[in-house]
Amino acid sequence: MKRALGIMMVGALVASMATTAEAKSEKKNTPKNTRAAEEAVKAAGAEHFPEKMKFRKVGSLKAGETYFHIYCGVLTKSGGYHAIVFDNTPTYLGYYKTQYEPVNYEGGSKEGAILVDMEDSDEDGNTRYEKIRIKETGPTDGTRIDSVAVKFFKAPEKKVVKAEEGTASGEESGPVFREWTINKTGVRAVYVSQTFGKVTLRAEASGAVKAFPISSLSDEDKEYIKQFK
Repeated sequence: MKRALGIMMVGALVASMATTAEAKSEKKNTPKNTRAAEEAVKAAGAEHFPEKMKFRKVGSLKAGETYFHIYCGVLTKSGGYHAIVFDNTPTYLGYYKTQYEPVNYEGGSKEGAILVDMEDSDEDGNTRYEKIRIKETGPTDGTRIDSVAVKFFKAPEKKVVKAEEGTASGEESGPVFREWTINKTGVRAVYVSQTFGKVTLRAEASGAVKAFPISSLSDEDKEYIKQFK
Protein backbone atom coordinates (compact mmCIF):
# COMPACT_ATOMS: atom_id res chain seq x y z
CA MET A 1 0.00 0.00 0.00
CA LYS A 2 2.81 2.38 0.94
CA ARG A 3 4.60 1.54 -2.33
CA ALA A 4 1.46 2.26 -4.35
CA LEU A 5 0.94 5.53 -2.48
CA GLY A 6 4.56 6.50 -3.17
CA ILE A 7 4.16 5.81 -6.89
CA MET A 8 1.00 7.93 -6.95
CA MET A 9 2.78 10.82 -5.22
CA VAL A 10 5.68 10.67 -7.69
CA GLY A 11 3.23 10.61 -10.58
CA ALA A 12 1.42 13.64 -9.20
CA LEU A 13 4.72 15.47 -8.76
CA VAL A 14 5.78 14.77 -12.35
CA ALA A 15 2.41 15.94 -13.63
CA SER A 16 2.71 19.10 -11.54
CA MET A 17 6.17 19.80 -12.92
CA ALA A 18 4.97 19.30 -16.47
CA THR A 19 2.06 21.68 -15.89
CA THR A 20 4.41 24.29 -14.40
CA ALA A 21 6.82 24.00 -17.33
CA GLU A 22 3.96 24.35 -19.78
CA ALA A 23 2.69 27.44 -17.95
CA LYS A 24 6.11 29.10 -18.36
CA SER A 25 5.93 28.82 -22.15
CA GLU A 26 4.57 31.93 -23.80
CA LYS A 27 1.65 31.76 -26.19
CA LYS A 28 2.52 32.59 -29.78
CA ASN A 29 1.58 36.22 -30.38
CA THR A 30 2.12 37.06 -34.05
CA PRO A 31 1.57 40.36 -35.83
CA LYS A 32 -2.03 40.51 -37.00
CA ASN A 33 -1.01 39.91 -40.62
CA THR A 34 1.84 40.52 -43.03
CA ARG A 35 0.64 44.04 -43.78
CA ALA A 36 0.73 44.99 -40.08
CA ALA A 37 4.31 43.70 -39.82
CA GLU A 38 5.28 45.55 -43.00
CA GLU A 39 3.92 48.84 -41.66
CA ALA A 40 5.87 48.40 -38.41
CA VAL A 41 9.12 47.96 -40.36
CA LYS A 42 8.36 50.96 -42.58
CA ALA A 43 7.92 53.10 -39.47
CA ALA A 44 11.54 52.35 -38.52
CA GLY A 45 12.79 54.32 -41.53
CA ALA A 46 14.17 53.92 -45.05
CA GLU A 47 17.24 51.93 -43.93
CA HIS A 48 14.92 49.25 -42.59
CA PHE A 49 12.48 49.34 -45.49
CA PRO A 50 14.33 50.39 -48.67
CA GLU A 51 12.52 51.40 -51.83
CA LYS A 52 10.85 48.54 -53.71
CA MET A 53 11.52 45.93 -51.02
CA LYS A 54 9.14 42.96 -51.29
CA PHE A 55 7.91 41.67 -47.94
CA ARG A 56 6.70 38.20 -46.96
CA LYS A 57 6.37 35.99 -43.89
CA VAL A 58 8.80 33.14 -43.20
CA GLY A 59 7.27 31.85 -39.95
CA SER A 60 7.32 31.88 -36.14
CA LEU A 61 10.22 30.08 -34.48
CA LYS A 62 10.37 29.03 -30.84
CA ALA A 63 13.56 29.82 -28.92
CA GLY A 64 13.41 28.40 -25.41
CA GLU A 65 10.15 29.55 -23.87
CA THR A 66 9.37 32.41 -26.25
CA TYR A 67 8.68 33.03 -29.94
CA PHE A 68 10.21 35.22 -32.62
CA HIS A 69 8.38 36.05 -35.83
CA ILE A 70 10.47 36.07 -38.98
CA TYR A 71 9.84 37.89 -42.26
CA CYS A 72 11.86 38.18 -45.46
CA GLY A 73 12.53 41.43 -47.26
CA VAL A 74 13.60 40.96 -50.89
CA LEU A 75 15.74 43.87 -52.11
CA THR A 76 14.60 43.96 -55.72
CA LYS A 77 16.59 47.09 -56.56
CA SER A 78 20.00 46.47 -54.95
CA GLY A 79 19.91 42.69 -54.47
CA GLY A 80 20.13 40.67 -51.27
CA TYR A 81 17.70 40.09 -48.43
CA HIS A 82 16.66 41.28 -45.00
CA ALA A 83 15.95 38.57 -42.41
CA ILE A 84 13.47 40.56 -40.33
CA VAL A 85 12.79 39.76 -36.67
CA PHE A 86 9.85 40.58 -34.37
CA ASP A 87 9.68 39.52 -30.74
CA ASN A 88 6.54 38.03 -29.19
CA THR A 89 4.98 41.30 -28.00
CA PRO A 90 5.09 41.66 -31.18
CA THR A 91 7.67 44.49 -31.55
CA TYR A 92 9.98 44.97 -34.53
CA LEU A 93 13.57 44.33 -33.39
CA GLY A 94 15.60 44.78 -36.59
CA TYR A 95 17.07 42.73 -39.42
CA TYR A 96 20.07 40.74 -40.61
CA LYS A 97 21.28 41.75 -44.07
CA THR A 98 22.35 38.75 -46.13
CA GLN A 99 22.93 37.79 -49.74
CA TYR A 100 21.05 34.53 -49.17
CA GLU A 101 17.27 34.19 -48.98
CA PRO A 102 15.61 33.33 -45.63
CA VAL A 103 13.23 30.52 -46.54
CA ASN A 104 12.56 28.48 -43.41
CA TYR A 105 13.08 28.27 -39.64
CA GLU A 106 13.51 25.82 -36.79
CA GLY A 107 12.87 25.96 -33.07
CA GLY A 108 14.74 24.57 -30.09
CA SER A 109 14.75 24.27 -26.31
CA LYS A 110 17.45 26.95 -25.97
CA GLU A 111 17.55 28.72 -29.33
CA GLY A 112 15.93 28.76 -32.75
CA ALA A 113 17.30 29.55 -36.19
CA ILE A 114 16.43 31.24 -39.46
CA LEU A 115 17.42 28.99 -42.38
CA VAL A 116 18.87 30.68 -45.46
CA ASP A 117 19.09 29.00 -48.86
CA MET A 118 22.75 28.77 -49.91
CA GLU A 119 21.72 28.23 -53.55
CA ASP A 120 23.69 25.01 -53.89
CA SER A 121 23.48 21.37 -52.82
CA ASP A 122 25.30 19.07 -50.43
CA GLU A 123 27.04 15.86 -51.49
CA ASP A 124 23.71 14.00 -51.37
CA GLY A 125 22.04 16.49 -53.71
CA ASN A 126 19.93 18.13 -51.00
CA THR A 127 19.49 21.89 -50.81
CA ARG A 128 22.10 23.33 -48.45
CA TYR A 129 21.03 25.75 -45.71
CA GLU A 130 22.94 27.85 -43.21
CA LYS A 131 21.52 29.02 -39.87
CA ILE A 132 21.11 32.47 -38.37
CA ARG A 133 20.72 31.52 -34.72
CA ILE A 134 18.23 33.34 -32.48
CA LYS A 135 18.69 32.91 -28.73
CA GLU A 136 15.87 33.08 -26.20
CA THR A 137 17.20 36.52 -25.21
CA GLY A 138 16.91 37.73 -28.81
CA PRO A 139 19.07 38.25 -31.91
CA THR A 140 22.84 38.64 -31.49
CA ASP A 141 24.65 41.69 -32.89
CA GLY A 142 26.04 39.60 -35.69
CA THR A 143 26.80 36.14 -37.02
CA ARG A 144 28.63 34.47 -39.90
CA ILE A 145 27.27 32.70 -42.96
CA ASP A 146 29.81 30.71 -44.96
CA SER A 147 32.59 32.61 -43.12
CA VAL A 148 31.08 35.97 -44.15
CA ALA A 149 30.12 38.40 -41.37
CA VAL A 150 26.39 39.21 -41.22
CA LYS A 151 25.39 42.20 -39.09
CA PHE A 152 22.14 42.71 -37.20
CA PHE A 153 20.72 46.20 -37.71
CA LYS A 154 18.62 47.14 -34.68
CA ALA A 155 15.41 49.11 -34.96
CA PRO A 156 16.10 52.71 -33.80
CA GLU A 157 14.98 53.08 -30.18
CA LYS A 158 12.92 56.19 -30.84
CA LYS A 159 11.07 54.42 -33.64
CA VAL A 160 10.48 50.98 -32.14
CA VAL A 161 7.00 50.00 -33.25
CA LYS A 162 4.75 47.16 -32.20
CA ALA A 163 2.86 45.50 -35.02
CA GLU A 164 -0.88 45.16 -34.61
CA GLU A 165 -1.38 41.87 -32.80
CA GLY A 166 -2.97 38.79 -34.29
CA THR A 167 -5.82 36.72 -32.95
CA ALA A 168 -5.65 34.78 -29.70
CA SER A 169 -4.83 31.64 -31.66
CA GLY A 170 -1.79 33.31 -33.16
CA GLU A 171 -3.03 32.85 -36.73
CA GLU A 172 -2.71 35.50 -39.40
CA SER A 173 -4.31 36.07 -42.77
CA GLY A 174 -1.12 35.47 -44.82
CA PRO A 175 -0.02 32.10 -46.26
CA VAL A 176 -1.28 29.11 -44.27
CA PHE A 177 -0.79 25.36 -44.50
CA ARG A 178 -3.28 23.87 -46.97
CA GLU A 179 -3.71 20.97 -49.36
CA TRP A 180 -1.95 21.39 -52.73
CA THR A 181 -2.26 19.21 -55.82
CA ILE A 182 1.03 18.89 -57.71
CA ASN A 183 1.08 16.68 -60.81
CA LYS A 184 -2.18 15.19 -59.50
CA THR A 185 -0.54 14.25 -56.16
CA GLY A 186 -1.75 15.82 -52.91
CA VAL A 187 0.63 17.44 -50.38
CA ARG A 188 0.01 19.62 -47.33
CA ALA A 189 2.29 22.65 -47.42
CA VAL A 190 2.49 26.43 -47.07
CA TYR A 191 3.33 28.97 -49.77
CA VAL A 192 6.82 30.53 -49.50
CA SER A 193 7.48 32.44 -52.72
CA GLN A 194 7.22 32.37 -56.51
CA THR A 195 9.61 33.43 -59.24
CA PHE A 196 10.59 32.51 -62.81
CA GLY A 197 7.58 30.26 -63.34
CA LYS A 198 8.11 28.28 -60.13
CA VAL A 199 6.38 28.32 -56.74
CA THR A 200 8.27 27.42 -53.55
CA LEU A 201 6.41 25.51 -50.82
CA ARG A 202 7.31 24.28 -47.33
CA ALA A 203 5.94 20.83 -46.44
CA GLU A 204 4.10 20.65 -43.12
CA ALA A 205 5.24 17.13 -42.23
CA SER A 206 8.97 17.44 -42.90
CA GLY A 207 9.58 21.19 -43.10
CA ALA A 208 11.35 20.63 -46.44
CA VAL A 209 11.33 23.58 -48.83
CA LYS A 210 11.09 22.86 -52.56
CA ALA A 211 10.25 24.71 -55.78
CA PHE A 212 7.72 23.34 -58.28
CA PRO A 213 6.76 24.53 -61.79
CA ILE A 214 3.57 26.56 -61.56
CA SER A 215 2.33 24.58 -64.54
CA SER A 216 2.29 21.44 -62.34
CA LEU A 217 -0.28 22.95 -59.95
CA SER A 218 -4.00 22.41 -60.08
CA ASP A 219 -6.20 25.24 -61.40
CA GLU A 220 -7.32 25.94 -57.83
CA ASP A 221 -3.72 26.26 -56.63
CA LYS A 222 -2.80 28.54 -59.55
CA GLU A 223 -5.67 30.81 -58.59
CA TYR A 224 -4.64 30.75 -54.92
CA ILE A 225 -1.06 31.95 -55.52
CA LYS A 226 -2.19 34.99 -57.56
CA GLN A 227 -2.84 36.87 -54.30
CA PHE A 228 0.87 36.72 -53.38
CA LYS A 229 2.30 38.27 -56.56
